Amino acid sequence: MLQAQQVLQGRYQLKQQLGQNPGRQTWLAYNLEVSPPELVIVKLLAFNPQMQWDEFKLFEREAQVLKQLNHPRIPRYRDYFSLDKEAGAGLFWFGLVQQYIPGTCVRQLLNQGKRFTETEVQKIATDVLEILIYLHGLNPPVLHRDIKPSNLILGNDEQVYLVDFGAVQDTGATEGITFTVVGTTGYAPLEQFWGKTVPASDLYALGATLIHLLTGTAPADLPSKDLRIQFRDRISVNPRLVRWVEALTEPDLEQRFTQATEALTALRTDRYPKTTSRSTLSQPIGSRIRLKKSPERLSITIPKPKRSLTKFIAFVAKIILTAGFLPFMVISILIILVLVPLLFYSLTYGFGVAILTFILIVVMSSIVAATNKELARVQNEISEALGTLFGQQHIEFCPDTFVIECRMLSLSYLRQVANIADIKNVQEIPFEKIAIQVKGRKYFFGKELTESERCWLTQEIKDWLSSTN
Repeated sequence: MLQAQQVLQGRYQLKQQLGQNPGRQTWLAYNLEVSPPELVIVKLLAFNPQMQWDEFKLFEREAQVLKQLNHPRIPRYRDYFSLDKEAGAGLFWFGLVQQYIPGTCVRQLLNQGKRFTETEVQKIATDVLEILIYLHGLNPPVLHRDIKPSNLILGNDEQVYLVDFGAVQDTGATEGITFTVVGTTGYAPLEQFWGKTVPASDLYALGATLIHLLTGTAPADLPSKDLRIQFRDRISVNPRLVRWVEALTEPDLEQRFTQATEALTALRTDRYPKTTSRSTLSQPIGSRIRLKKSPERLSITIPKPKRSLTKFIAFVAKIILTAGFLPFMVISILIILVLVPLLFYSLTYGFGVAILTFILIVVMSSIVAATNKELARVQNEISEALGTLFGQQHIEFCPDTFVIECRMLSLSYLRQVANIADIKNVQEIPFEKIAIQVKGRKYFFGKELTESERCWLTQEIKDWLSSTN
């Protein structure tokens, strides 16, 4: 067991333990080799049978990356060493020594009940973005991947420092190899848990951190809708700042700032890039989708798919299932019609008989309600299958409205109309369909398309909408 006053490597005298997790310890220590002794942070990782290999890789990567960094608001690398069992109190230890930053952890301030002002939040945002501009501008870019209040230090010099590079990713070093899932729930964006971290992922974590500072509540404890953190109703700050934080925490990468420089420019000027699209997709080879666009109109026609015996059998089965529900519903309704008069009649035979009759009515009514709900679901599936098998989908965007409809034999059905101004997002749902989100609801289409066709159409729609704004 390591103890205060113990000297490691003949130079690092442990002063105070700052944190402890299974197999890990963090100490404030003195570097005795300089005069006067310098305060440093010593992070220790125990080598034992329970240690995951990924833990060691991340620890070693932190040391390697930190050694290459040179920024005034990132702790400087000092040393890296290992301890044998004798020196490590019965365990092998790996040690990383870095500069000590005098100040207070932002998480500690939150725990003490501090509510950050709008000015303080903007100052923290600006300082962190300047650090990210440096990290993301390196070749290859360095991604922190774990920005959160506990990894921000408000220094005694009133500057903000970014610490704990234990989840850092050197994009050049990790390309093409198995990834390790890192990050903190509530602060890490969805793509990070898929192993697809990009510079915009750090921006999301910064946005989630700022939401915590503004509301005093951790993002994971706030309500969410369509993967967006809901926090507007909990704060009273400039709407421009709210809009900016919402842009940082967009779940869709295409709608989020792509670079820290973009985010900083928008914070200072309230000017946003028209589009954050990073690549231009072409219509997939073999696609039969017909697309026509002009500045005034975007027209998309999705032809009916090729005949499929399996889908036709499924369609017929749904019709049979629907037909099977109808007699059951009729019989159930007739039974209820008979039981209701019996309820009143049974009152003359005693309270027990009346209760039994009432229970039967409730049970039969529940069965009818459940059957009706299932029938409605199957009918919707039949309507969708009808359009898929025998019709074509047509989607048209005009300056003021957009229309989604199915066409069969020159007839239009399942027609849906909404206002262009109400569109909040256009999103490709992987392996499913395309969703257009407006106020209060979503419109779907493209269920039978390939993944590449959905991605291409989603970009075309976003580009057209962006060009008309």
